[in-house]
Amino acid sequence: MRNLPDIFFLPEWGQAFQELDKGEVVVFEHRSTNGHIYYQFIKRKIPDFLGHDFFDIITPYGFSGPVIVEEKAESRSKLLQEFTETFAKFCINERIISEYVRFNPWIKNHLDFEKIYNLKYNNYTVHTDLSVKDFFNDEFSKKARNRIRHAEKEGIITEYDFTGASLNEFLRLYRTTSEKNTISEYYRFSLKFLEYVFKLLKDNIFIINARYENKYISSTIVLEYGDYLHSFLTGNDYEYYNLNAHSLVLYEIAKYGKENGKKQMHLGGAFSDQLFHFKKQFTKKGFCDFYVGKRIINERVYKDLVEKRIRMGNLKDSSYFPLYRG
Repeated sequence: MRNLPDIFFLPEWGQAFQELDKGEVVVFEHRSTNGHIYYQFIKRKIPDFLGHDFFDIITPYGFSGPVIVEEKAESRSKLLQEFTETFAKFCINERIISEYVRFNPWIKNHLDFEKIYNLKYNNYTVHTDLSVKDFFNDEFSKKARNRIRHAEKEGIITEYDFTGASLNEFLRLYRTTSEKNTISEYYRFSLKFLEYVFKLLKDNIFIINARYENKYISSTIVLEYGDYLHSFLTGNDYEYYNLNAHSLVLYEIAKYGKENGKKQMHLGGAFSDQLFHFKKQFTKKGFCDFYVGKRIINERVYKDLVEKRIRMGNLKDSSYFPLYRG
C-alpha cells in the first residue's frame, strides 16, 4: 500500500531497521466499515527471565506509530475503539508485555491515541515550510542566508547522488561527526547497513554532498516521500566548519523539495542546544512537539520481569522503559 502519510510508515522502513532493534517487523492493520488503522512495529523477544517466551514491541527508528489512513465521517471514535479491542486481543495471543511508540510530530497521530498510551513529551522537531513563495527569504534567518552566500562565494560545490555511490565518503564524515558529538553506538551505522537502506528505499533516498577543492566536507542523506523531505543523517568535516558547507547543503535540499512539490523539509530534533539553535535558523514557525507513548499490556508479567531483573542485580537505569531492559 502507498497511501501512508510518510516514509517512516513504509514496510521497507521497518524491514531496514528490524535488525537494528533486534526483532522482527510486524504490520498490524485494523479494517472495518468505519475505516482503516495501520500500525508497524518491531516485535522483540524479551530475555529469558521466567522460562517462557514473552515479547515487547517498539516502533522502528524514526517517527511513526499507529495511524488512521482511512475513516468514515463521524466514525473516528468507533474506529479507535475497535482498534483498541482488536489490538489488545492480538497482544494477548502474541504474549506481548509492553509497548513503546515514537509518534510522528508533524502527522500528530499521538492525538488520536492519547487515551490508549501514557504520552510523554520528548522535545520538539524542526522543519522548513516549503509551501511559502520564497523559502530562502521567508523561512531562513538572515544569519542562515549569509552563511549560504558565504559558502557559495568560497567556491563550495554541491552534487546529488541518487545511487549511494558516495556512501564511503558520507560514512567517513558521519563517523567524524559521531565521535565529536559522542553519539551512542545505536546511531553509528555501518556501510553494509546504509547500503541495505539504499537498496530497500531506492527511489525515496539520495545524498547531497558538498565539495571544497575536490574534497568532500559535508554530506547529508535525504529521505523523500509524499509531501515531505527529511534531512536524515549528516556528516561534516570540522576542519572546514567556517566555510558553512552544511548550510549550503540544507539550502540545496530545500531547493530540491520546492522544485519537486514538497511541503516541508524536516531537520529532526537535536542532541544539544547548539544544534537546535542552528536548525532554528532555517524556519520561522516550523516547530512540532514530539511525543512518545508507553504502555504496559500485561501488568503481572511486567512486574515479575522487573522483580527478576532486580534480583539479578544488573538493573542499570531505573528510568528506562520497559524497566526490565533498563
